[in-house]
Amino acid sequence: MEIVTTKLNDEGLAPHISEAHLLMDACLLAGEILMANGSEITRVEDVILRIGRAAGIEKIQVYALLNAITVSFPTQGLTQMRAIPPRIQTMDMEKIVAVNDLTRKFTAHKIVLTDLYDCLEKIDVTIPTFPVWLQVLAATSVSVPLMVMLTRTAAPINLGLTTVSSCLAYTIYLAIRSRFNMRYFALFVASLMISLIMLVSSHLLKSPFDPDIVIVGAIMPFVPGVALTNAVREIMAGNFISGQGRIIEALLSAASVGLGIALLSFFY
Repeated sequence: MEIVTTKLNDEGLAPHISEAHLLMDACLLAGEILMANGSEITRVEDVILRIGRAAGIEKIQVYALLNAITVSFPTQGLTQMRAIPPRIQTMDMEKIVAVNDLTRKFTAHKIVLTDLYDCLEKIDVTIPTFPVWLQVLAATSVSVPLMVMLTRTAAPINLGLTTVSSCLAYTIYLAIRSRFNMRYFALFVASLMISLIMLVSSHLLKSPFDPDIVIVGAIMPFVPGVALTNAVREIMAGNFISGQGRIIEALLSAASVGLGIALLSFFY
């Protein structure tokens, strides 16, 4: 019986194998960046399909979940999965835009595969996270206008307390999340701080101070609006597994905030 062996290290096969694997890594890396920074499943699959087809892989198959992406090149006999740890998932629209721009350039044949992969690897370095003080300032600038819009009141004491409460709570949230990677616990402690400030203020201040009005504004940066929107979009697109997962994430966030506020609300 004749024994046939396949030499994967053959010089003739090596360039093709390396290119296919590089393309696979580029697809998985693009999907990982998108998923880890808050993109919906439909966008992740679309980007990977566009990259694969632009490189000549017409029968590329993609299956994405919230914590994993599987890509297959049936003709080339390659299949690979990449896990996405839940703890690294956040919300960064700038990185999503950067991946989309690179995908457009690659599909328009303005950059080659090696350049695409190198640029994808550098996204986390070239697009740094905003400094803490700027994130806190942004959270505060969201809290006060929404408090005025939703409650139709603008008493100076309520405006001042909303600013202080939102600033302290968001600082605590960022500190706990960056140190311990515990998002729901960070939301709970931040909301508990808002409730504690209201408890102290209710014993020191009188009308027109209203703790309910201040709480409405202070919790605005923690409301999972984007998460709920993405969950609805996932379900409408037919991705029921990921849609339900995102809804659970949003409900857990809302429950953490609500529990932190409710624990001390009975005392003021």
